[in-house]
Amino acid sequence: MKMNSKILGLVAGFGLIASAAYADISISVDAKSGVTPISPYIFGRNIDQVGDKEESDPEKAAEVLAQENAFYKAMSESGMHMLRANTGNNATRYNWRRKMTVHPDWYNNVENHDWDMTAKKIQENLPGVDGLYAFQLTGYAAATRDYNFPDWDFYINHGNKWANQTLDLAGGGQVSDDGQTLIKAGDYSLYNMKWPADSTVAILDHWKNDLKYDMSRFQYWSMDNEMEIWANTHSDLPLHVTGDFLVERYVDVAKQARAAWPDIKLTGPVVANEWYWCSISYGGNESGRIKKEDTGESRDYCWLEYFIKKVAEEQKKSGQRLIDVFDIHWYPDESSYEDQVNWHRVFFDTTYVYPGANSIKQVNGGWDESIKKEFIFKRINDWLDQYFGKGHGITLALTETTLGKTDDAMTTAVIYASWLGTFMDHGVEIFTPWTWHPGMYETVHLFSRYGFENRVASVSSNDSLVSAYSSVNGSATGMSIILVNRAPSESQNVSISISNLQEVPESADVLTLSGVSGETFVSHTQNALKTSTATVSNGKISLTVPAKSITAVVLNAQALKLQPKVQNAAGFLFAQNGIWFVNNAAGTVRSVQIFDGLGSQVKSFSQIARGNTALATEGLAPGAYIVRVNSASGITSQRILLK
Repeated sequence: MKMNSKILGLVAGFGLIASAAYADISISVDAKSGVTPISPYIFGRNIDQVGDKEESDPEKAAEVLAQENAFYKAMSESGMHMLRANTGNNATRYNWRRKMTVHPDWYNNVENHDWDMTAKKIQENLPGVDGLYAFQLTGYAAATRDYNFPDWDFYINHGNKWANQTLDLAGGGQVSDDGQTLIKAGDYSLYNMKWPADSTVAILDHWKNDLKYDMSRFQYWSMDNEMEIWANTHSDLPLHVTGDFLVERYVDVAKQARAAWPDIKLTGPVVANEWYWCSISYGGNESGRIKKEDTGESRDYCWLEYFIKKVAEEQKKSGQRLIDVFDIHWYPDESSYEDQVNWHRVFFDTTYVYPGANSIKQVNGGWDESIKKEFIFKRINDWLDQYFGKGHGITLALTETTLGKTDDAMTTAVIYASWLGTFMDHGVEIFTPWTWHPGMYETVHLFSRYGFENRVASVSSNDSLVSAYSSVNGSATGMSIILVNRAPSESQNVSISISNLQEVPESADVLTLSGVSGETFVSHTQNALKTSTATVSNGKISLTVPAKSITAVVLNAQALKLQPKVQNAAGFLFAQNGIWFVNNAAGTVRSVQIFDGLGSQVKSFSQIARGNTALATEGLAPGAYIVRVNSASGITSQRILLK
C-alpha cells in the first residue's frame, strides 16, 4: 500500500481537521503495474454459527438449523472463501478420535465437539468456502468428561457469578469459598491422554480415506493456537514453555504432517497478540524475549525472529518444507476513531508511529523505548528472507483480530476495508477476524463480489485520507477501484486517472457504502449499496465520495456476475461441441467439483489426467452450474451452461 509519512496532514485529531478545506484527491491506477494475484482467502472469518453437536431437542435442532442456513447464505452471498473452524484455544487439546476437547477458559472442563461434523457441513453447504482446522502440539488431548468441575453449580452458588480468573479445577481441583482463589489444582492426568504427533496428523487419513472428504477444501492446517502463552492458557499441563521447546514441538508435528500429505499448507506459529510477537510467557509474572542464557545464542531474540531462525535451520537440515503461511493474531484496543482507522498501517507502514507499540520495543533483543513503529508483517517478511532465503514462498496470515468495540457499523466498515485493501496490496493469503460486527458483510461483499482477481498499483495524493485499492481481471479488460474515505464528516472530490486498461468504457458503475447503521446485508441483491454511474472521459473519472465511506468504481461490470466468485477458471475450462473439458496440460490440476444452482455438490473428480479431460456431466439436468478447479496455483471457479 502507498503510505504517507503524515497522518492526515499531521493534524492531531479528526475533530480538528473535520472542518478543514481539503484539496481534491488525485488517484492514478495503472492496469499493468504491480500486478499480483489476490488471495480469495483474505475474505474469511472464524466459525461461530455452525453447530458441532447433535441436538436431541427438536425445537432446539430447528433453531440451530435456521441459524446455520442464515449463516451459509450470508457467507455465500457476500463472497466469503475461508472459514477458520478450529475455535482457537479449544483446538489445542482436541481429540478427533473421541470427539471432545478441553476448554481452558472454563476450568479445563472437557466438552464434546465434532470437527467431522463441521467439516462435512462446510463441504456440503459452502461450495465456495474452504475450512482451516488445526493440529495439536502440546502432546496431550482430552480423554474423558468424567472429571469435569461442576461449573453451573459453581455459578449458581456464587450469586450467578463466574470466577474472575481461569482456575485449574477439572480433575478434582478445589476453590475458595468466595469462588475466586484456587486452593488445589486438579490432576491433569485424569482428563487428558498422551497425544503424540502421529495421533494428531492421523486426522488427515481419517478424513481422506474413512470419510472420503474432498481434502482440497481442507488444505490449510494451523499448527495449534497461541503456543507461546500455553503456560497461562494451558497451565494445568506439565509443559516447560521455552522457545526451544515450542520449536521442537512445532517441527515434530510439521514433519509428520508433510510426510502424510506433501501438498498440505501449514500455518504457524499462530502467535497470540502484540506483546507476544516478541515475548514468550513462561508462567506466573515472568514474560519476555528469548534470552541468550537459555538458548546458547549470541544475543537475546524477539520470539518471532527466533522461531523463524530455528525453523529455517530445521527445514534446511531435514529437506522438508515446514511452514507455508506465517500466521499471527492481533487484538488492538485503541478506542478513538483516528487510532482505529489507522490500524491498517501497523502491518507494513514503516513510517507510522503506533500508540499501542509495546512488545516491539524488544525487536532487537533488548528493550528500546524509542521503537514505536510496528510494521510487523514487513519485519516478518524480512526475517523470512534472511533465514529461509529469497523466493521461500512463505505467505502471511492474520487469523484472529477484532476490528473495534464500536457500535458504529460504518466505522467498522471503513476499518475493515482498510485492512482488506492493505492485505490485497501486499499479498496476504489468509484473513479471518475472530469477531464479526455489522458493516463487515457489506464490506467483504463490496470487495469480493465487485473486485477482480489481480491487484494493481494505485497512487493517492493523500493516501492517509482517501486510499484506492484496485484490481483487474486476467485480460486487463475489466477494472475495479475501491476508494476508502476516512474523513469522519467531509465528502471528498476525487479524480481518477486510468492507464493501460485494454477496454475503457464510456461510463463506470459506482457502488457506494455510506451511512450504514446496524446489520443491513441480506444478499448480493439486497444490501445497503447505493448505485450510480460516472462518466469516463479520456481515461479519467471525477466523482465525489461521501464522508466515512467505501466506494467501488467498476469498469466492465458484466464480468462480475459469477457466484461464487473466485478467480476465473477460464484457463482450465473450455467447451467443444457442447462438451466441457479440463485443460490439465501442465499437470497442476488436483481436483474438480461441480455445484448446482443451490450450491450443492453434484459431481467430484480427482486424480485428473494430464492433457484435456472431458467432464463427465451425464445425468445432470440442463442449466447453469459452477465448476470449481483446485490447482497448484489456487482455487478458481467458473459458471458453465449445460444444454
